[in-house]
Amino acid sequence: MKWIKSVSVVILVILIAVAIKFGLFSNSSSNKTETDSTSITASEDSETNSTKEVKSTTEDNNASVDSVIFPHDQVVDVNIEIDEDLYEEMNNNATEEEYVMADITYNGYTFDSVAIRPKGNSSLSSVAKSTSDRYSFKIDFNYYEEDQDFLGVTKINLNNIYKDPTMMAEYIGYEMLEDLDAVAARTTYVSLSINGEYFGLYLAVEQVNSLFLDENYGNDSGELYKPEQGVGADLSYISDNGMDYTGMVPDDMDEYDNEALVQLIKTINEGGDLESIFNVDSFLKYLAVSTMTINYDGYQGGMFHNYYLYNNNGVFEWIAWDLNEIFNGFSRSAASDEEATEHLIDEPVSGAMSNYPLIEAIFKNEEYVDKYHEYLQILSEGYLAEDNINSKVQSTYNMIKDYVETDPTAFYSYQQFETALFEDEGNSLSLMSFVEKRVANVEQQLSGKIPSTNNGQGNSGSGGNAGRNPGGAKPVRQ
Repeated sequence: MKWIKSVSVVILVILIAVAIKFGLFSNSSSNKTETDSTSITASEDSETNSTKEVKSTTEDNNASVDSVIFPHDQVVDVNIEIDEDLYEEMNNNATEEEYVMADITYNGYTFDSVAIRPKGNSSLSSVAKSTSDRYSFKIDFNYYEEDQDFLGVTKINLNNIYKDPTMMAEYIGYEMLEDLDAVAARTTYVSLSINGEYFGLYLAVEQVNSLFLDENYGNDSGELYKPEQGVGADLSYISDNGMDYTGMVPDDMDEYDNEALVQLIKTINEGGDLESIFNVDSFLKYLAVSTMTINYDGYQGGMFHNYYLYNNNGVFEWIAWDLNEIFNGFSRSAASDEEATEHLIDEPVSGAMSNYPLIEAIFKNEEYVDKYHEYLQILSEGYLAEDNINSKVQSTYNMIKDYVETDPTAFYSYQQFETALFEDEGNSLSLMSFVEKRVANVEQQLSGKIPSTNNGQGNSGSGGNAGRNPGGAKPVRQ
């Protein structure tokens, strides 16, 4: 019977060889995902006793970014581990905005050697002058480790929710843009701890950088501008010399001539085929959201900042930024909340229209105005419709209220938070009242029942706005 055993062995060897050839036996080392080559360490989930996985394909990575980094159905736990002396030094020199090294655990994923620094404009300087150390932070995953990223994301902003007792303005603003299918940064609420101790409720906001541009526009090779109230930031024509626009310097570019930007500005001011060099439709979506919410800490309020311009293969894109003071939250607004709900939709600026070249150019084109009105209508009947906004605010309130109540560094008390959302007090309308009155007024303007223009003089007010602080109250921590 030995020959039978020999034949059996031969047959077995042949079967194994065939199985290997056709991939019936897998090699576990060849099945590693791209996650294995990144710097991510997945922390163990205490409830399920399993580790979180990161998808490896581009499509799945995008889904993971939404669900892991920027989910909208949970508050994400984030812990920053940093040397105490280094942390104190960073806070003492916050306005220098210099990076220091730390480790971070974000929604269960731990990274070593990330960079962290304070960030901001008025929020940074105001906190630096106060007794608070509740700064906004920028997290850079590959500043010290060149190849390190988090599902393709290299930078995340942790905003301190400054000047917003509702804790929802920026969160809602970006959602409104998303509702109109406008390109916008993603966000999520974060329960921020520092060295294991709860520090406060923050809002994580996606960074507008090369990765953002490539994902949304398919390229990142054009000039990216982030104006800060400098010369040219109002998009007024000065000259054909691009270097005269000193407030319009591209990010991360040592050599540039602003030739394309000058052509855009000339077209805005002198007329021409604006759509050939500017994504008008995208801007109209932004304009509708900004007008609905009275966003005066930006272009429409004469501040001429808090926006990006990106040269996308010869067509400029407008990208919204820094929406924490919408719903008439800008402290320099000349209008009370009641007055702001009545602001004109067809002269949607503070002061004369002639001070705002881009918006003035838009309203000279009837087709653009009709499309803009359509977006206002979509918002009033959709995202800001009574049932929808009530549900949105209530669900968000339920999600964050415990974190707000126990926030040890909050700018506002828990009572101020609830009042700002649900109760009118003094000159301040609650968020719910503001939205209700604003939507009703906009619908009347759209229908022609009340005026929507003011002979080019735009909007003004009697003053009295308290920056949406309920009852004009000041932040708790000064």
